[in-house]
Amino acid sequence: MNFRPEYAMIFLSYIFGGITLKKAKLNAILYIAMFLFAGFFIFIVCKQSQQSFRALPLPLNFVGEYSQDGSEWQALSEDTDLSAFDGDLSLWGRFDQELPEGVCICFYLDHIGMNVSVNGENVYDMSNEINSDMCGTGWQEWMLSAMEEDDLVEINLHNPHSYGNGDAYNELLDSLYMTGTPILKEYYEKEKMPYRSFCIFILVASIALIGTAVGYHLWHLPNSTLLLKLGVMSLLMGVYMYLDTTDISLRNDLMVFNTSVRQVAMMLAAWLLGVGMTELLQEKRRKIGQIAGYVMMLADAVFIAIALAGVMGIYDTGIYWAVLQGIVSLILFVLCIREMENSRKYERLLLLCAAALFEVLIAELLNARLSLWRSGICIKVVFGVLFVFLLLWGIRQVTVNYQASIRAKKLEKELKENRMSLAMRQIQPHFIYNSLNSIYHLCEKDVEMAQQAISDFSDYLQRSLSVVDRTTLISFEEELKHVKTYLKLEQLRFGEDLHVVYHIERTDFLLPALSVQPLVENAVKHGICRKGEGSGTVILTVKDCPDCYEVIVSDDGVGFVPGTEANGEGTHVGIRNVRQRLDLMCHATLEVQSEPGKGTTSTIRIPKEKDA
Repeated sequence: MNFRPEYAMIFLSYIFGGITLKKAKLNAILYIAMFLFAGFFIFIVCKQSQQSFRALPLPLNFVGEYSQDGSEWQALSEDTDLSAFDGDLSLWGRFDQELPEGVCICFYLDHIGMNVSVNGENVYDMSNEINSDMCGTGWQEWMLSAMEEDDLVEINLHNPHSYGNGDAYNELLDSLYMTGTPILKEYYEKEKMPYRSFCIFILVASIALIGTAVGYHLWHLPNSTLLLKLGVMSLLMGVYMYLDTTDISLRNDLMVFNTSVRQVAMMLAAWLLGVGMTELLQEKRRKIGQIAGYVMMLADAVFIAIALAGVMGIYDTGIYWAVLQGIVSLILFVLCIREMENSRKYERLLLLCAAALFEVLIAELLNARLSLWRSGICIKVVFGVLFVFLLLWGIRQVTVNYQASIRAKKLEKELKENRMSLAMRQIQPHFIYNSLNSIYHLCEKDVEMAQQAISDFSDYLQRSLSVVDRTTLISFEEELKHVKTYLKLEQLRFGEDLHVVYHIERTDFLLPALSVQPLVENAVKHGICRKGEGSGTVILTVKDCPDCYEVIVSDDGVGFVPGTEANGEGTHVGIRNVRQRLDLMCHATLEVQSEPGKGTTSTIRIPKEKDA
């Protein structure tokens, strides 16, 4: 066996390469472990340091008895569950720690009023009955005067709302601290930093989504309207989440503002989520969803108007809003379930996430009355998941549209090269000959009609050649004029043997130039002309459908066997170019159906602006 030096070199490079690779991985693991160990050290040192405890508020407990809605006095314990919906609450007793004069007590009021007396003398009053504008959530301070050990403290709590947070009394007792608001604010700044950062991220990302949607609309890209609605919905939900925290009053003392904005943001976010879901529905389901969206929009406007008129606070309208929103939510949820059977993968996921958030939103409103769990926690978690999905979906749309733009540039280049050929193909030599021959004979019979025919022929040539420089969409009304000019010239030749019928519902939409005329020409040339004896009819129909505009060209000519239309001499010239331009310029489709002996039907479907 001969020794091959190159084999030895390969073997050695493999061994040393493997050692180098393993060493690189080992170094990476060691570096990461070192940083984690350093971070763990800093965390433990700070936790054990006495400095970390100086800024912590000192909790207080109230020890004594309670009476609710005039009932018998009962012992107050840690397991006592007090509902704000069971009437006013009176507490009688003492604090579990010695309170020197001048100390500050902080507590959290959640839409309830509070009155404090010491030995029968009123020392603190934050009652909704005295100042209705105090309705809201926020931290309050009570500066203590001199208090002896045997002094008795009486606390009276009042819930002015039939709808609200049933856990408000328990929240107050759990939030008693012997501290000042600066220390409390510093404590919550650290405690709520991750949550607040996430809320700010949602707000910034939502603004980015809205900007992306505006760009989509300006560039006529798909899903611009849906992305805009979901982006604004995310922005409103971000505002709701940012304001719906226990420490918001430590950053601003605008209780009425915080409550009103939080409530209105939730109402409008739910409405936008509903109309966004409707964007994904089709046919009758979309119409039902749109009606439900209009009803909810009107209801929101009425609730806001009632609050502005001072008839009822915006917070108190919540129960009525929740009932109506629950009905709309149920309707949309059923429609989404039905729609998911025919939806694409990503649309199905988006519908499922939106429907889940809708149901959780209503559950949170009902929980405000039943107090089954901590208010707002479910909707925040589910919305966080939906927002991440929405963000990924938006990024995917950007990627898809970027790839589509590259493809569009390639197609546009091809179309520029073929545009002159396309224009000249529309002006067939036999058509020019037939038109001029018809005009020649008209000059002997009817000079005025001949002059009109010359004008029509000139107009037809001008419009056909103008496609060379046409790179934007034109109105259907302009395309219709070109079609009618062509058919008038053909009727000079065929006379009463060519019948034309128009069923036009709408003309105020856009499409590529020379996208309908070739279909009409095919109907005359390959359908009616080959029929032989007898008359033929060409029907041009425009339908205004919920999702698109349908342009239908049908004839009762000879027809053909599907799949063989490209084999005939000159048959259906330009159909491929028409289909390419429809797809490139407005994401439209062209479908051709035919049956021998019965005729041909060509259908163009142009998505409406929201999908364009």
